[in-house]
Amino acid sequence: MRPQTLLAFFILLTLCPILRAEDSTKAFDLAPTSPVAPAPTTKPVDPDSLLPTDSNYIVHEWGTFTSFSGSDGISLDFRTLVTSDLPAFVIDRQKQSFLCERRERAYTLGLLTKGGVLSRQRMETPVTYFYTDKERIVDVVVEFPHGLLTEFYPPVRQFGPAFKKNQPESLEASWLRWGKVRLLPPSQAMNKAGIDPLIPPVKPGEGEHYAFARETDSAHIQLTDPAMSTTYREKFLFYRGVGNFDLPVSVKASGSGQFVLSGPCKVPLGFAFIVQSDAGQIRFARYDNASNSTTMTLPAEVSSLDSLGDEMVKALVKEGLYDKEAIAMVKTWKSSWFGEPGTRVLFSLPQAYTDQMLPLKLQPAPKTALRVMVGRLEILTPEKERIIEKLIGQLGSADPAIREQASTIITQLGRFAEPALTRISQITDDPETSAKAKALLRQILLGKPVTPADDSDLANKQPTAASAK
Repeated sequence: MRPQTLLAFFILLTLCPILRAEDSTKAFDLAPTSPVAPAPTTKPVDPDSLLPTDSNYIVHEWGTFTSFSGSDGISLDFRTLVTSDLPAFVIDRQKQSFLCERRERAYTLGLLTKGGVLSRQRMETPVTYFYTDKERIVDVVVEFPHGLLTEFYPPVRQFGPAFKKNQPESLEASWLRWGKVRLLPPSQAMNKAGIDPLIPPVKPGEGEHYAFARETDSAHIQLTDPAMSTTYREKFLFYRGVGNFDLPVSVKASGSGQFVLSGPCKVPLGFAFIVQSDAGQIRFARYDNASNSTTMTLPAEVSSLDSLGDEMVKALVKEGLYDKEAIAMVKTWKSSWFGEPGTRVLFSLPQAYTDQMLPLKLQPAPKTALRVMVGRLEILTPEKERIIEKLIGQLGSADPAIREQASTIITQLGRFAEPALTRISQITDDPETSAKAKALLRQILLGKPVTPADDSDLANKQPTAASAK
């Protein structure tokens, strides 16, 4: 073999392993030639984003407005802010202000892991029920343009106007924002024993009538405060307040059981009851579709609390409330509407008026929103005005028994003592009686209890006072 051929053969043998190595690398090296971003990780799905956002739920609400007038039908201010009839867990403006301060402090620290207000109207215990067959979230705000929302439950996320300790409260432009409220069908909220353990119990002696409103088939509402690691549950949203506005109805009492209901309301009232409770005896009459200038007459025959309650339930159901809601409403107010001594008209307010005076904003809007508010108008009859005028004079009697009896009867007027005394001071023809009525009013404002006048009072002609409950 020629030397040149041997040299070429040697070179070829030397280069072949390199070629084989390059071929092997190309055949089995699957690494990409250019960098590629890592595969994205899957973001957890928020369960709330899967909840329905449609309008397939129902809202029902009931409540009352209470006002007071003399026999002439003119509204009078009365001391409306009474809180002793509510369970301890119900929130008021001062408690909510303190709660908001604690909540803000918790966020900052990274801890996320009525007795002295005079007004013309008392809005008492509106409760808002929700009905849904699926869990959902609804944003809820209620406004009171001409009043102050004073108590509520569960606690709200925001409220206005701001609470200022030891300063007079303004009775206007009030609002509550619960924000995102979770609605739970009853079967989802209750345990095997049929109890929702997160709903606070109403203890004996602390406003048992509040619990009557729970006796319905409504959804359970839930609010969670992550800053405070607290969850609140209830069968409804509760709120109430006081305001200075006139109801679209007035009633004049002409005496002898005769009354005239009138007002600017263009829509007939669904119902109106004239009721008188005296020494445990009830008399009442029901008027349906009452319109302007409706004459109402108290019947001579005595009825019963049960009969009146049954008629009121029927009237409320006719307005659209479910049976259990109507029964719950009557049970809540039976002792007050029917049991308290006095004369009153109970009537249904047109929903358009309620929506105007008390806007309820819900997002998303419900399929149905029914609001049944009952106006309660306490009336001084001419006969009652003459009795109170006489009682004021008897507080200065020299006979202790007469003074004691007079003070007892005035005490029974409770929170309506102030407007009654105001009315007497305006209509009496006796300057001394007018002066005594005004003196009693001054004493009430100082919070003095009702006691008979003693000898020093007689000497100074300064009768003692009656205080409103």
